[in-house]
Amino acid sequence: MKQAMKIFAAFIASFAICSASFAETKTAPMGYEFHLKASRDGSEYKCGEVAEFVLTAKRNGDIAAVEGLKVVGSITKDSVDIGKNFSGKIKNGKFSVKAALDEPGFLKCNMFIKTPDKDGKSVKTDLIAGAGFDVLDIKPSMPAPADFDAYWDKQKKILAAIPMNLKLTKLDLKGVKGLDKVDLFDVQADTFGGKLSAYMAIPKGAKPKSLPAVVFTHGAGVRSSSMSVIGWARRGFIALDFNAHGLPNGKPAKFYEDLSKGELKDYRTKNCEDRDGVFFRTLYMRLMRAMDVICDQPQWDGKNLAVCGGSQGGGQALVAGGLNPKVTVVASMYPALCDHSGAAIGRTTGWPHFTRIGKDGSYNKKAVEAARYIDAVNFASRIKGKVVFMINYADPVCEPTTCYAAYNSIKTKKILRINEQSRHNPAAGTYAAAQEAMVNFLREDGAKLK
Repeated sequence: MKQAMKIFAAFIASFAICSASFAETKTAPMGYEFHLKASRDGSEYKCGEVAEFVLTAKRNGDIAAVEGLKVVGSITKDSVDIGKNFSGKIKNGKFSVKAALDEPGFLKCNMFIKTPDKDGKSVKTDLIAGAGFDVLDIKPSMPAPADFDAYWDKQKKILAAIPMNLKLTKLDLKGVKGLDKVDLFDVQADTFGGKLSAYMAIPKGAKPKSLPAVVFTHGAGVRSSSMSVIGWARRGFIALDFNAHGLPNGKPAKFYEDLSKGELKDYRTKNCEDRDGVFFRTLYMRLMRAMDVICDQPQWDGKNLAVCGGSQGGGQALVAGGLNPKVTVVASMYPALCDHSGAAIGRTTGWPHFTRIGKDGSYNKKAVEAARYIDAVNFASRIKGKVVFMINYADPVCEPTTCYAAYNSIKTKKILRINEQSRHNPAAGTYAAAQEAMVNFLREDGAKLK
């Protein structure tokens, strides 16, 4: 693993854009195997060029055994319906469909194939592939509101007026690997709208002003903070992982499941027409408090602060960099919360999709206006530190169009990691490689890490 990371570090030193190129592959009972990918390596085109999406199929290695299988599907403008549906049959082990886009953005191809299982029942296999068009020209759908900075300056003042009342409880947990060299704390602090609840790990015996800091943000859902910070402390970080809802840590799984199905079921979109009532305003305040806590630790070197997350956490990482000039490195993987106003120009909107375009072209204008204040695109343009960014081209949750709107807004040094045919959650090794790029940025700035 260490050798693989060294190779990756050398690679990113030479290239600004990295890509992983492979087709989405799925298997079905009775030996069926399907692959779908845009035909061009890299899956990128110029506006107006024709992209071809190619399905290849076989059964137990035999293409003759899939001859005549029916394929149905659609091509969308990155999830926005453009009325392009298709059907056909596999011939010589292949089926393909073509489409073009005359504006910067993405086309997404969905294909469905039905095959029998051993009992003769029908099994449906679905595949997704994406193709980008002049991706570095994708711009935010709307500019930041005129009072965006003033609004967030006010939120900072509101938070600053709330005492942290920080409580660190040292945890001595039997059987937890890594605590021989690390002190682990349960963190509780007051913040806007409730609590900051986190785990924080610090190397034992660390001297004052000796350690870089990293804050980990959570993807969507309801869960405890993570003890993965132990491993990061062993590498020489002060590391803090906080849960998005300020919930007590370490409760039984049912505690979080019940909240997810009950009180917090619709947290993502509740009050989405109100910039002050939407959940993400509170979450961003909790994020700021997390940074307050870690920067308050005497072991922090006062120079190096990273924020890292994926999906909802990736959006938060961009927000952290835009709100706090102390953040020196942002690691944002397939970020949610980007380009909420896409519907205003006929594009997809960022997760959690406060509004979508109706068949008549309508959308919720109140939700769009409110969401502009919590849009990660607007924070991305205000980042002062370096950025590691990841985009999945076949992502149906955090669509690549919305991610590029944020990436292209970043004005500082940045590295882009492309997963050409990944859906929302890429391979763990890919995520780890992006995190290692974050570490290399910190080393570049003088952080001493293992």
